[in-house]
Amino acid sequence: MKNKAFTMIEVMMALIVVSIMLAIMAPVITVPNKNTETPNVQVMDSTPVGVIVAWWGSNYPLGWLPVSGQSIAEPQFADLRNAIGGLDTLPDLNSGINPNSGTTWIIKAYKK
Repeated sequence: MKNKAFTMIEVMMALIVVSIMLAIMAPVITVPNKNTETPNVQVMDSTPVGVIVAWWGSNYPLGWLPVSGQSIAEPQFADLRNAIGGLDTLPDLNSGINPNSGTTWIIKAYKK
């Protein structure tokens, strides 16, 4: 059996995906609330506008949209339009996905 050597591009792509997921999912624990013993948890999202990731479920993080061919003509999406080359609509990446898989492609639409 032959060993497969990973190319530099495969390694770089894996590192990019892991970095993006860590940036999205990394909670930051802050000073505990004075009324309770549990700390406040905030999610820091430093992902640039225009990044596309696979997401499971339909509870998207704040500032993210599904990539389903919708219009992004509103003023709040100016950064997103610049990131995707001035287009007023997103491509439809979710039409070919099995609806039972629970996976959706989402895009960072704006900074919160």
